[in-house]
Amino acid sequence: MATMQHILTGNNRYRVVFLFSFASLGSWMPSLNLWLEDQGMRGTEMGYLSAIPWLVMLLVQPFWGILADRAGKMRCFHFATIAAALLFALFPFMAKGTWLTGGMIFLFSVFQTPVLPLLDSITLDHAALHPKASYSSLRFWGAPGFGLGAWLTGILTETYGSNVIFYLSAAFLLLAWLPATRFEKTTPAVSAADLSFKELGRTLGNKVLLIFLLVVMIVSIAQSASSFFLTVYMREIGASSSVTGTAIGVQALSELPFYFIAAWLLRKTAPGKVLIIAIFGTALRLLLYYLNSNPYAVIGIESLNGITWTLLWLASVEFVNAKVPAQWRTTGQSMLWAMYFGAGAVLGNIAIGRLYENMPMQQVFGIFSLLVLIVGAASLWLLIKPSGPRPMVMPETTLL
Repeated sequence: MATMQHILTGNNRYRVVFLFSFASLGSWMPSLNLWLEDQGMRGTEMGYLSAIPWLVMLLVQPFWGILADRAGKMRCFHFATIAAALLFALFPFMAKGTWLTGGMIFLFSVFQTPVLPLLDSITLDHAALHPKASYSSLRFWGAPGFGLGAWLTGILTETYGSNVIFYLSAAFLLLAWLPATRFEKTTPAVSAADLSFKELGRTLGNKVLLIFLLVVMIVSIAQSASSFFLTVYMREIGASSSVTGTAIGVQALSELPFYFIAAWLLRKTAPGKVLIIAIFGTALRLLLYYLNSNPYAVIGIESLNGITWTLLWLASVEFVNAKVPAQWRTTGQSMLWAMYFGAGAVLGNIAIGRLYENMPMQQVFGIFSLLVLIVGAASLWLLIKPSGPRPMVMPETTLL
């Protein structure tokens, strides 16, 4: 016990909390549609139901930010984590039929949604007080955590059925909460809510920014096919649960080197050029899904996730920073989160659910591959031209 207490000190507590928090996300997020299909849901129902968490994030997260500012981030984090774990554990018993299932998804989303943004904010406060700690080096551990959750879910689903995704999600959240109870109290580095839309109107005149956000939203809609319907696609092509879990694990692990590659690229070239790589990489990834019918080949395709997700997100953050005046950068980043994780995920789930009701997932991937290719080609002028002030240089990340 003394040895464990010695290991889980300082930065290691944050690493463990990130590991298990993302393991919880990896347990339910990729497999929710698989569970819905097991309950006999049609494609349209799957699309609407799986869009609920992202709609909740878009609408409810600002209120969690306000509550966190008034009641304390740490208190809100503990409450949300425990409530989400309890709702995950109860989900298989309570979710019966379309309406009750939708209600339960809404409830767990209300409490699960703020867990990671609050953890981000708490970690940024910690890093501000400890020069040897960096947010990126602590957040890094979320990627292998997501892979762990997805891999373990794939293995256990074969034996215990798809209900196991919710039990694992609950267990991982509790494992994340335990070391978080020993977090030191910190003075907030910033007082803004994590997803504040305050003074949003100030940026609405920036046409380049708005066009860019539209591009990001469309790419997010297309990426929803691989983010939320990959398990459905793999079942369609005959993959076992263990192969599916392995593929999703590779998806998460492939992100790791690109945290460092992105930092190097963004020091050497403009964010727009990195975004071009990510967007056309997304079109290629979706095309490969369309052309492929071998479950084991998906494991290789998933290795592109570092290009299509990590490069896309980190370069998008830098692009927005370059386009928004310094005093409005928090608002700019809020818009980016809203368009990618909110609007893109909601519209993507609904659109893909409707398409899947009328065609195989392979064909859906082919349609979205063409869409991303067209959007990427049309936005070349936007991404290649000079982006104004030089963006912030991303700090080097270290694992220790």
